Amino acid sequence: MFCFTVALVIGILKLITGDTMRSRSIIGLFTILLFVAPAIGQATLQAKQVAAPPSDILSGRLKLPDPIDLGVTSRTALLEARAEWAQDNQLGVGIPSNLGPDGGRVVFLAQEPDAWVGVVQALDDDRLVEYKTNQQRVSAGITHSRAALPWGDMVQQFDVVTLRAGSFKSMQMGIELKKQVDGFVLIDIDPDRELYSYVKQRRTLVDNPVTLVNSLSDGSKIVALRAVVRTPDGIRQEIDADINSDRISFTPTEPGEFAVRVIAEYSDQNNAPVILTTQHVIEVEAPAAPLGQARTRVSDDGVLFEFNRDESRRRVILAAEVWGRSGGAMVPVCWLSRVCDYNRSLSLDPRWIAMADVDPGTIELRQLRVHNVDSFVPLEIIDRLALNMPAIELPDAPATITPDMLQVLAPVAVDAPAGLGDSSQRAALPGGHRLLLVHGYCSPGNPFTASHFNGDIAQFSDPTVSRTHDAFALEILAQTAPMKSFGVAAHSQGAMASLHLYTYYFSGLDWARGERLIQSVGAPYQGTALAGNAAVLGDIFGFGCGENPDMNYTGSAIWLSLIPTSSREQVWYYTTSYEDRPFAFDYCNIITDLLLSDPDDGVIERDRGQLPGATNMGHLEGWCHTAGMRDPGQCTDLSRNTVINERARR
Repeated sequence: MFCFTVALVIGILKLITGDTMRSRSIIGLFTILLFVAPAIGQATLQAKQVAAPPSDILSGRLKLPDPIDLGVTSRTALLEARAEWAQDNQLGVGIPSNLGPDGGRVVFLAQEPDAWVGVVQALDDDRLVEYKTNQQRVSAGITHSRAALPWGDMVQQFDVVTLRAGSFKSMQMGIELKKQVDGFVLIDIDPDRELYSYVKQRRTLVDNPVTLVNSLSDGSKIVALRAVVRTPDGIRQEIDADINSDRISFTPTEPGEFAVRVIAEYSDQNNAPVILTTQHVIEVEAPAAPLGQARTRVSDDGVLFEFNRDESRRRVILAAEVWGRSGGAMVPVCWLSRVCDYNRSLSLDPRWIAMADVDPGTIELRQLRVHNVDSFVPLEIIDRLALNMPAIELPDAPATITPDMLQVLAPVAVDAPAGLGDSSQRAALPGGHRLLLVHGYCSPGNPFTASHFNGDIAQFSDPTVSRTHDAFALEILAQTAPMKSFGVAAHSQGAMASLHLYTYYFSGLDWARGERLIQSVGAPYQGTALAGNAAVLGDIFGFGCGENPDMNYTGSAIWLSLIPTSSREQVWYYTTSYEDRPFAFDYCNIITDLLLSDPDDGVIERDRGQLPGATNMGHLEGWCHTAGMRDPGQCTDLSRNTVINERARR
């Protein structure tokens, strides 16, 4: 009965307005009111048909990134105690190593921190002396402390030993186990070069080889290379590369998240062996049903490109560049994208064709791609697809790009994921025009100081959970269903989830009024190295709330290639880092400082917190990612929170 009513009203609206092009906006707005207003407990979601101008194509902003640019750089070694220590309880080959002028640090990551002893050998006036951490010899340049890793809900304290070269001619570090224990040792050995590793394949699919390519920063030779792979079902595999090879491969036989640790050895300038490692979390997906040849037809919304249906009803993001011939040359017309399930299609507004001044009969699709909606792994990529375009009457070219060209107002119904609407947290926030405070990944609570905000305020609550960007976005959608409209102040992953929601689904964000729609602090728009390290450390500790490939360098870069400039322009973002004091060893977290490039906030590197196309509100020292680090938590800054509150849309 409800569907019949909708169809009847749309038919009446068409009769009233007459013109199909003019009726589109009215019908779209009415449909949003009918579908979006009810609580999200319904079986469908209202997805947006997204478009972007040719400038987004020409700038490369929506281009699928090159895998070689998505690697991980390391100057440290993360070694596993249970597998990589010699029989005499001494750390294996490559360590001890001569320290550079800045010394080094050792972090022992084990549930029994007292099961080990740090050993330093120093050459002082040609006299070899030895010190151990349990002797607490400050004169030897040894300091000992304890710290926690700030990833999600992790609170366990780990031992940190800092070694300084000081006035010694040379120092070496080593570790001695008092008993066998599971754990890792993270060693900053101040090497004379760095290890860089990246995944060669864009499409990491079941039964297809996954290859990691490795190199040293000065181009020198890797003398030994191996990898430790943990499969989604917890099976551990050790793989040795061929002699003199810089590549190492494995073939996944199941979908899911694979934690991979690459271990590379080289010889330093003194011909001593040095070990460096990189850590990765790699999402592997099952292949999708092929798109096949596009079928084109004229619809109320323009030209519809329809592809083979997917009987599995798997939710994906479909995206493509549209090109056509103008004046003898092929030029970009626009970029199209939307979330799909059973029906996989894209809709082209004829106004884009008119604005680009191209011959409709020459239109083709380029860089047509299908992405898993959660991991963003490309399931299919078609470089170029010719079309059999129908005859179409073009409207007059608009003088400027209008909002309804960027987001078609008529929503597309897609299946909601199973279980959406079951949480007691959902739909619990009262209606109104509100500012929503959104926490990040695996947060035990909301990090914003609530007293810094006034007016119509609500706090998103989804504690100690790991969600993909899409699942996180739908959780925000569910909790805000009763609201008339809302803007967002977001921390960390909450910002990416909010931007994803605004880009791909209709929500109260589309009705908010004011200056700034999404404001963020400490968001890893371009990923964080901790995502891969957390996956590896979780083997021993059950670290955090689970792996999250959306926040590693690869997942973040692919996700960004699906976010057009028109969406990014709705974001105002802030970054912070520790206070940089002269002649002092500065950090937000002493452990993650080994895994991140300076400056950082303990979780996010400043460079990785940038969102091209959005408004950068600047970088401020003296604030760290969360409470419990050396400097105060960035969400407790009264000055910044006051500005966010005053400028927010609601």
